[in-house]
Amino acid sequence: MNGDSPFAGPPEDTREEILRAAFLVLQRDGYAGLSMNRIAEEVGLQKASVYHHYAEKDTLLLALVDYVVEELRYRIVQPDDEDPRQQLRRFIDEVVFGHHAGPDATALSPPTDGTIRAFIQIRAQAVHDDDYREQITTIDRIQQEHIAEIIQRGVDAGEFRDVDPTQVASFISTLLTGVFTRRVTMTTDLTPVREATHAYLEAVLVA
Repeated sequence: MNGDSPFAGPPEDTREEILRAAFLVLQRDGYAGLSMNRIAEEVGLQKASVYHHYAEKDTLLLALVDYVVEELRYRIVQPDDEDPRQQLRRFIDEVVFGHHAGPDATALSPPTDGTIRAFIQIRAQAVHDDDYREQITTIDRIQQEHIAEIIQRGVDAGEFRDVDPTQVASFISTLLTGVFTRRVTMTTDLTPVREATHAYLEAVLVA
């Protein structure tokens, strides 16, 4: 999974080609502009071929979210040789705020604003659709568990105070959603928010 797309490597089959095309159209045209016809044009197939694999737009988008969930399960790993304090700082800087603080890559590659726009629109469907809500909840839970595991490693290593990793991770995960929304819907400079986040974590985990 890279910052431009939730997909890694070449598509394995036609279904994945269609998912990739849907993601590109969603990035470019938004949910309102996403249609089976545009997806078919993007992937270079007849519209009937797209319907053969996915009965409707929402079925396709839910399959896309399923794919993202499985990619997250596979790709979120914990490097044993990385300092938890630095790993958490880089996660905040790169993944949440898109600020490249160093040459090394995080376990989750920094998402671009285009990718964030796509997922904010998918997330919005969860307001009225329980199927979307269930999948978005799963994605958030995976991200939160990733953060909690970093914090737990820091506690176990004696680098962090004996805090509740789940509680702190829940705060950061909630912050992540808010920052992503502001990144793609406002022109506000988020540097003060990033600095305040680091100050909060230092106060809670280290001080």
